Amino acid sequence: MIEAVIFDMDGLMYNTEKIFKPVFQKVAKGYGIDVPDYVCQRMIGCDSRIVEQFEDRFPGIGKAMAQFQKERLDLFLAMYPEKGALDMPGLRELMDYLNQVKMPYAIASSSMVEDIKRLNAHSLAHIYPQEIVSSKENGIPSKPDPTIFKVAAKRLGKKPEQCLVLEDSKYGIMAGRRAGAKTVFIPDVVQQDRELYPYIQNKVDSLLDVIPLLKNPKSIL
Repeated sequence: MIEAVIFDMDGLMYNTEKIFKPVFQKVAKGYGIDVPDYVCQRMIGCDSRIVEQFEDRFPGIGKAMAQFQKERLDLFLAMYPEKGALDMPGLRELMDYLNQVKMPYAIASSSMVEDIKRLNAHSLAHIYPQEIVSSKENGIPSKPDPTIFKVAAKRLGKKPEQCLVLEDSKYGIMAGRRAGAKTVFIPDVVQQDRELYPYIQNKVDSLLDVIPLLKNPKSIL
């Protein structure tokens, strides 16, 4: 039985990953670096180890990423100032459903807690997470390590297997499965590959499609 939901944020709740590339490329140009599209694609939803792999070919890319992380939310909100403009399809309906049935939920993201709160405030959805867990916290490694989902489940007072993890990224799905949770993959801009396929349990097109799964938990693999 599913007793709680754990959300990723970037690319799942908010349309931030699709605008990552142009914004990061603009920041990198300030460091004299032309970052190709395929490199940007590799860095979506990644941790610092992936960025380090490109340092030899693109000297200074680590500094550009650090600068981007500091400014990215201001840049995103400047591009999309209208409230709700970054909301992913189905976000409002799913949040209304969870609030209605009083199912607890958490957000587990690599973004900073303050950034998560700012994006929630910018949303038109009614978002009241019981917990917010960030991999920026000490002792919580980045996905695909499962720790962030284990921590989120524990803070919700649940076991991982009682939680449904919603993810759009390869590393997020891997982390959710490794934590022992049920997972739903909602593709955004992630490139699916052979490494990802064995980790996919349930796959839907949008957050709106999660509601029928929660109404009929026996359909969840």
